[in-house]
Amino acid sequence: MLRALLIDLDGTLVDTAPELALALNATLRAWQRETVDEETVRGWIGDGARALVEKAFGGPVDEAVWQHFSLVYSEVCGLHSTLFPGARELLQRLAGDGVRLAVLTNKEAAFAHRLLARHDIADLFDLLVAGDSLTVRKPDPAVAGHALAALDVPAEEAALLGDSVTDVRTARAAGLRAWIVGHGYPAGEFAGADRPDAFVGSLAEFDPRSLAGGEARRPIH
Repeated sequence: MLRALLIDLDGTLVDTAPELALALNATLRAWQRETVDEETVRGWIGDGARALVEKAFGGPVDEAVWQHFSLVYSEVCGLHSTLFPGARELLQRLAGDGVRLAVLTNKEAAFAHRLLARHDIADLFDLLVAGDSLTVRKPDPAVAGHALAALDVPAEEAALLGDSVTDVRTARAAGLRAWIVGHGYPAGEFAGADRPDAFVGSLAEFDPRSLAGGEARRPIH
């Protein structure tokens, strides 16, 4: 039985690489740095926007750099990104069936809320746990644990849908099933302990309930 689905945001539901690259390159140019292509940016997505900026600048950045990026990204966030095919319909179907939905993202909360609102899917979620919502981030088990506690759903009746090894590790640490989409920004190799329970080829054709019968993995302590 599936009562809750925890879902990653960037690369899983929304293709945000174009707008992140736009804001990042505007910031790099402002500091007279060499710009990067969108494919490079895709490989950097997953640890939050600040980590993205630090990767582009080669290390920790001054607050002025971060504020410049934040200003530009706030303006374009949700305007140059697209929902992956079938994402909206999947969320509507699950919400209509009474499945509790939560976003689990390392993206900063302000950006995540803006992205959900601009793509008109915010009302489909019961909860958002962002990269700055807690003192820890994915793949720390406390992130999924916090979401499950807030939703009042045990791990064996929930699963995590994502696009990266970080998402698999988040699921494993919390005793959740891990389902990985075929699109997105899959940093890392899905092998060994990092192999998910299932790969999802298309959100449009995905029925989580068909995968909900197996036992959840035991938490990693």
